[in-house]
Amino acid sequence: MPSVGHKPQRTCLGCRQARDQQDLVRFVLSPSNEVLVDYRSRLPGRGGYVCLNLDCLDVAVKRRQFQRAFKSQSLHVSFEQLKQALLLNIEQKIINLLGMARKSGVVVSGSNMILDALTASAPLAVVLLAHDVSDGIGNKVVSAAAVRGIPGFRLLDKESLGRMLGKEERSVVALKSCPLAESVKAEMIRYKQIAGEI
Repeated sequence: MPSVGHKPQRTCLGCRQARDQQDLVRFVLSPSNEVLVDYRSRLPGRGGYVCLNLDCLDVAVKRRQFQRAFKSQSLHVSFEQLKQALLLNIEQKIINLLGMARKSGVVVSGSNMILDALTASAPLAVVLLAHDVSDGIGNKVVSAAAVRGIPGFRLLDKESLGRMLGKEERSVVALKSCPLAESVKAEMIRYKQIAGEI
């Protein structure tokens, strides 16, 4: 009988280290013999697991570990395709979390409102900037947030950020301190690990 607090562990196909399953990315084989990212661990079938870093993914591909895990030597696995699919999965999770945050009323949007909130020492937890935000606005918001120890990340473009919030273009979005904000922050850190500096 498992002990209280026991977390299932899986072995990474890259580094071969056993880790908590929640700290790994799950991959499954589709009926069309394609390796899919199962970021939310909901797809049926046997899974293969890799640490959330590019080194392990690269090693798993180069050493043909996916072919071994899925018992299919003819399987074609592309590092770049898996990396991009993983980024899209993480991005979609962030978008879903931001949608929930909007419904919960914890989103502040627009550079002026966020700068006002930062100046007033409002309890913001994370700041997201559009990739196409102007340098002037972006630098001002990032500097104000950094002074207060609030992390800033880049995600999507102004049009997409605005549409996600049911508004016109938005160059900057922030979340007030809450569990949803912590989840967004964790996913952004994961995204950064895979994509590089953002």
